[in-house]
Order: sequence, then structure tokens, then C-alpha cells
Amino acid sequence: MEIQTTKIYLDIENALQENKRYIFLRGSSRSSKTTTALQHLIVTALSKSNTLITIARETQVSIKNTILMDFKTVLTQLNLWEDSRYNKVEMVYKFPNNSIVRFIGLDDSTGKLRGLKSEYVMVDEVNTVSMEAFVQLDIRCEKYIIAAYNPEITEDWWGLEYEKKENGCMIHSSWRDNPFLDDRIIQSIKELKDLDPDLYQIYSEGKIVPPREKIFVNYDKYTEEPRYKERYIGLDWGYSNDPCAVVEVLINDKDVYCKELLYQAGTTNEDLIFLLREMGIDRETIIIADSAEPKSIQDLRRGGFNIRGVKKGSGSVLYGIQKIKQKRIHIHEDSLNLYREFSELKFKKDRSGRVTNTPMGDDHLIDAVRYVITEFADKPKTTYHFI
Repeated sequence: MEIQTTKIYLDIENALQENKRYIFLRGSSRSSKTTTALQHLIVTALSKSNTLITIARETQVSIKNTILMDFKTVLTQLNLWEDSRYNKVEMVYKFPNNSIVRFIGLDDSTGKLRGLKSEYVMVDEVNTVSMEAFVQLDIRCEKYIIAAYNPEITEDWWGLEYEKKENGCMIHSSWRDNPFLDDRIIQSIKELKDLDPDLYQIYSEGKIVPPREKIFVNYDKYTEEPRYKERYIGLDWGYSNDPCAVVEVLINDKDVYCKELLYQAGTTNEDLIFLLREMGIDRETIIIADSAEPKSIQDLRRGGFNIRGVKKGSGSVLYGIQKIKQKRIHIHEDSLNLYREFSELKFKKDRSGRVTNTPMGDDHLIDAVRYVITEFADKPKTTYHFI
């Protein structure tokens, strides 16, 4: 069996030769760290029958479209994937030699995690996982743990202590270590340098960047109607104290043009339906809103609008902020409240003066923008997969 892989595979082998138990793969976007770790675990499963491998992520819901898809792609490239061997309910893949790979979200509330024993463990996006959940995996792992992540972390993140252990290590990589990348992906990563220097250091260079208090720095104003490829409406619900926020979002690749349409407290759903009609928004325009108000979404659907709730989960706010920062944001000159929110939104500081990852300030209109960008602007029209 031949595997097309990168130098990270040999780095993992060398770490194991040195009897490392905690192998942390810190790297930029597209460095191949996740795919290479999966390749290594698959070879391990095939080499020894009855092997037990656990692959974990922060949440169960995030597994299907991330690490599980990567796992299936690797096996497909090796002509080894068989649908009949994957149990969708249990999220378990069983090899012909009875080796098993099971996928688990660390938000599991059934108690399954505490009874889970494995020979080998992989934790994807370990920077989003709590130390407590990691410890539960650790004490039930017989041999070693591979943990992959982009270094979007604080300087006191618990995982750094595991990297410093005598039986721990950190393997650094960047997209430059992946010779199989398409030029368009490389160009997209390089463009981060102009969009946001901090994101460039994290997602291009794979480096830790101390958090900055001011969240958004790369935005400007526009006056004339821009060229765009896609048009959406973002909606953040409000009523008594919080204003209802509506934003028109025009997308042209990396450029996102945002125009404040409504910023008003005390707005009922009946009022909102009237106002949206007055704005000329019809059923052809997709509205993306906070899914926390299913009744309000249903009211607007009955009012004739094409509205859907954004998919949200643990960490969705920070994820959305990072996605906004990866775009060139242009704010219409008349959108005073929207511009103010972008200017004033900050991360809180703790008692010692350290910047946390908790946003502070008004973000109603920003939330409306965030819903659109995470739901639409971040979805490629064509899907590519690289190792």
C-alpha cells in the first residue's frame, strides 16, 4: 500500500521512537497535520488487528462535516472505504481485521466518555477542548495521543504544558510543508497578510499571537453601489432593550459590503414584516437570522419571506468573528451604528489585565453580518480536498 503524505508523517514516527505520549501538531491552515495524523492512525489500525482508536472533537455535531469527512477521504484515496463498515448511529468504522475507529464529541452527556477506553487517541482542534475532557481521554488511553490545532490560543493555554512534558512534544508545520496544495489555496492563505496580520501569523505561519483587545481593524467605508456576486440579508432579533438589527450584505469573493437597514428597539414581528416589505425585500432574497427565535422565523415565513436560522454551536461567536476578519469589510457611509459597533467592539480583560476571548460591547448589527458570512460567504462553490 502506497500513501501520498508529507514530512509530518515521519515527524510523528520520530516522536514515537522517542517514546512520546503527547504529540501535539501545531500548524497553519492546510499544513496537512490533520490528514497526516489520520493516515498514521489508519496504518496503525491496518497493521494490528483488534486495535481501538478514538477520534474526538469538541462537539458531536461538528464531526460529520470535518474529521469524519477527512477520514473517509483518506480511506477512499486508499481504495479502502466501505459504506457497510461504517455504523452511522454509533459513529464507528470497523476494518476487516476487527480494528475499530470511533468518533466522539467531547460534549457527550451520556457518560460514554468516562467509560471510553482506547489504545490510541486523536483530538482534532484540541485548542477548542477543555482540559477536563482531555484528561478523561488521557487516563483511558493506553498508548499515545495525537492532538492537532491551529495556534489560535492564549499564552496560558493548558495544552502548552503538555507539549513541555518529558513525554510530550510539539511538531510545527505550515502550508509550505504540504507539496500537494493548489495554487489558489496558497494565494488565499497569502492574502491574509493584507487582511489581518494576526490571522496571517496564525493561519499562514502557524504561530501563537497574543490576543489584541480591539477586535476589528481592517474595515473601511464605501459610498457607490459596488459590484457583487451574492446578496443576502442578515437579521438579529431584538425587542425591548436590544434593537432589532437588519443588514444588507453584498459579497464579491473576499470583499463584503455591509449596509445597515434597521436598528430599532421595540420592534414586533408584525412591525418587522411591514418594514422589510417597505425596504423592497421579497421572497427571492435570502434572510439569515438567529436560530434562537424559531417562532419569529415562522412568523416571517408566514409573511412571505425566505428566511432561515443560522446553524450555531459552542464557539460559534468566535468562529464567526474570525471569518469576518478574513474578509475585506466595507461599511456604507450612512451605516453609523454598524460602523460604531465595528469600531468599539473589544475583547474583555481579566483582573490581571490579560485580554480574554470574550467580546464586549454592542454587536447586534455585527451579529447580523456574522450570520451571513458564516452561513454563505465561507461556503466554497467548489469543494477541494488536499492532504
